[in-house]
Amino acid sequence: MTVRLKGTERDVVTIRWIPKYTVMERVGHWLHTATFVPLAVTGLILYVPPFQSLAQGQAGHFIRLVHRVTAIVFGLLPILYFIIEPRRFVLSIREFIFDKDDIGWVINAFSYYLMGRHTAMPPQGRFNTGEKMNGLIMCVTWVVLGVTGLLMWFGKGAVPVGPLRIGFVMSAGLFQWMVLIHDVAMIAAVAMFLVHLYLAVAHPLMWAGLVSMRFGVTSAAYAAEHHARWYYGPKRARRLYEEAKKKGASETGQ
Repeated sequence: MTVRLKGTERDVVTIRWIPKYTVMERVGHWLHTATFVPLAVTGLILYVPPFQSLAQGQAGHFIRLVHRVTAIVFGLLPILYFIIEPRRFVLSIREFIFDKDDIGWVINAFSYYLMGRHTAMPPQGRFNTGEKMNGLIMCVTWVVLGVTGLLMWFGKGAVPVGPLRIGFVMSAGLFQWMVLIHDVAMIAAVAMFLVHLYLAVAHPLMWAGLVSMRFGVTSAAYAAEHHARWYYGPKRARRLYEEAKKKGASETGQ
């Protein structure tokens, strides 16, 4: 697409967009957000003592209903992703594998995010190291929250599910452990969610992330600069990175 600069007649900036996310990935991302937020809020009311007075009577019944319904949708989203786009699902999981470039990213993250020094960053794939960390934590907490949540839901005795009654009686000690693990997992997930939200919405270097999740594309220039390994391929990205390092070292030496 082309964007005409405001107030000019001749100057035109041409932006080449390349696909980054499928429709399923974008829908899944926003549904994940739409279920995660009410899960976090209702979970806070149900299990944090200062707010538990709000979870009494009919209000408490409604809050528990919202929590369980959104939990079901939240739990099904990755499964539906795998069923609908299995190859894309596997590709995304492979992107979360860490390598030596991720160590370099962690070392240079401070100067990258606070001072905008992206040239020192090792070439990144479709997901950079921070996005890998976010994805990994979300995957792990999805499993932990799902397992502990189901045990807490059905561990108090038989629960009516349609014409059936499903459940068992869990010991009080084991139930408290499930609550603790569930809460710790939610704290980790919420903390990462808040970091992710800030970077996507407010950080000046990450503007393309929100564009990608809205429209499924990113600019070729942004991909080449911030996701070189994905854009150029591993070998060429590595060569360009080494050349940029040598050039920077020589300029510093002068």
